[in-house]
Amino acid sequence: MNTKTILIVVIAMVLSFGAAFVYFNNFAHPNKTPEVTYYNYSPGGEFITNLKGDGKFIKVVVELQVTDPKVLKKLEENTPQIRDAIIQILRSKTAQEVEGPQGQEMLKNDIKNEINKIIGEGKVVNVYFNDFIVQ
Repeated sequence: MNTKTILIVVIAMVLSFGAAFVYFNNFAHPNKTPEVTYYNYSPGGEFITNLKGDGKFIKVVVELQVTDPKVLKKLEENTPQIRDAIIQILRSKTAQEVEGPQGQEMLKNDIKNEINKIIGEGKVVNVYFNDFIVQ
């Protein structure tokens, strides 16, 4: 073989490996989802209020999770409305309705839905309880 043929083979191999490298690093991961950054917001301290009906009280500390940092400003601007909405939701529940994991999950969904009505649909993606006591 002459040097010209060897050079062509080497260039072809380098190009093949380069193309494979680019393909596997950029296109071979169809299920790879982009990373989402989450931001948490606390609507201020704990909520202590009576529950509906049976004279019991609830104490919760709520954290709201969003994916857009611009929403944090909107949450801060609407803190009084958000706190009021959370209190109204808590006062509308009985101790049995907030009992157990299913009750707490339903309460989280109610809070998320009501706050999304205030600041815009789909802005709050999750609600967390940092403290949850019923007495």
